[in-house]
Amino acid sequence: MRKPTIAVISALLLISLLVSACRGDNNNESAISSAGTGNDKIVTLRMIMPGDESPRMREFVDNELNARLRHDLNMELDLTYIPWGSYQQKLELALSTGEKYDLFWYGTPFVSGYMTQGYIQPLDDLLEQYGRDLIANIPAENFKLDRINGKQWAIPSQAFTSAGKFTSMLVRQDLLESVGMREIRSIADLELFYKKVHERDPSYYGYLETDRGQDILWREIGGRNYTMLDERQLFAVDEDSGELMNYVESELYKKTVQLRESWVDKGIIDRDLVGNPAAKIDQENAGKLLFRVGAVSRAMENWQTAQKADPNARLREYYLSPGKPKYITAPSNEAYMIPSAAEHPELAMQFMNWILQSKENYMFIIYGVEGVDYELDDGEIKLLTNDQLMYEWMWRNTNYFTAPRIVDDEVIDDMLGNDDNARISKLFGFHFNEEPVKNELAKVMTVYKEKFEPINFGLVGYDEGYEDAIQSLKKAGLDIVFAEVKRQFEAFRAQTGDEDE
Repeated sequence: MRKPTIAVISALLLISLLVSACRGDNNNESAISSAGTGNDKIVTLRMIMPGDESPRMREFVDNELNARLRHDLNMELDLTYIPWGSYQQKLELALSTGEKYDLFWYGTPFVSGYMTQGYIQPLDDLLEQYGRDLIANIPAENFKLDRINGKQWAIPSQAFTSAGKFTSMLVRQDLLESVGMREIRSIADLELFYKKVHERDPSYYGYLETDRGQDILWREIGGRNYTMLDERQLFAVDEDSGELMNYVESELYKKTVQLRESWVDKGIIDRDLVGNPAAKIDQENAGKLLFRVGAVSRAMENWQTAQKADPNARLREYYLSPGKPKYITAPSNEAYMIPSAAEHPELAMQFMNWILQSKENYMFIIYGVEGVDYELDDGEIKLLTNDQLMYEWMWRNTNYFTAPRIVDDEVIDDMLGNDDNARISKLFGFHFNEEPVKNELAKVMTVYKEKFEPINFGLVGYDEGYEDAIQSLKKAGLDIVFAEVKRQFEAFRAQTGDEDE
């Protein structure tokens, strides 16, 4: 047999190198998926997040986090925190003016509207090329939630329990027990809780957000099972019949706002807090809120904040009429979107993928530096600082979740068993396309904000303000919008085979 020539050896070596480079084993694929820009230039990724920035939050991003990102992705994170009370307004101003941000968070209900307004870009190609670990760690069903017109518009970052989200009540459990009560099962229980605590210390109040709180009350006063269509508060679905309901013209709306009005009159909700979300947050941070809207896991999420104000504070979430079913309207309410004006969309996707690439990355960006910001105690997280870094609930993932040591076991048990007695909502997967009625919808929402929000807050009585408000809303185009939403919803149900026989 003849010995191979130098040329043949060189050719074989070249082929071997090419095969090795293209082989795509797990380690190589992981490296490729987080390779950053592919050169030594450090690129800055601009991101918007809600939150009140603490010194540690800024220090962590600027130092430990960016050192890791420079090493792993050839990037640095320029993270802008916007306080919760002004987040939507300032975010939408940035999006509408085309500011060069690369990534932002908001709730899933906003995805469709931002797509319609051209604020965000489709992510299919980016996800396929750079999102391998996102796909591996987030169920396919979750991604479907943010697919509109056959395209993926957001990353549904949370992959955890979601039944009954925003239909529970978050309660100061320590104060509840201090007045001889153990649980909340009804509106009467909430009112008694307030009465007993307020008689002892009048500095405490309750709060019920107007963008979500009605769902809590519906469990008791609705009779049937209802779910709000979206945060506009105009329409709801009857889960029992599958019919879409014009909520603002219903008896349910009347009962809901009259109850709120009574709570304001009784002082259960402080009149000064009603239309002021920022003041509500200040009151909560000061340890003076008896209850507010829950979110499946808000007791765990807010535990640390509550204990900043009162070391003895404990929280727990309760459902009114607890025997009634909970509905899953979405597997995740958290959505990361890439603006149309983003300068580095590829890097934005690589950064999101990096977070779920390993438990080490996940723990690092959420909890910080082990030994500095947290330590592991018998498999649970023990926080060493009082500062949240990246909000844990925005990325909570079944594959990586670690329970915090500070929280009562009952709270974790409540959360992990939350999907018991759960049903899939008739609204699951439905997206309202605003385009056919966008002009009417804009007018309707302008009138709604002016005329209905004071009624929702309980500042203007239903009997006093409703007739003028509903006539103004109809004049603005409410019936046209409702007819279009109903048409789309019925078409959606027909397509998914969910029509009632």
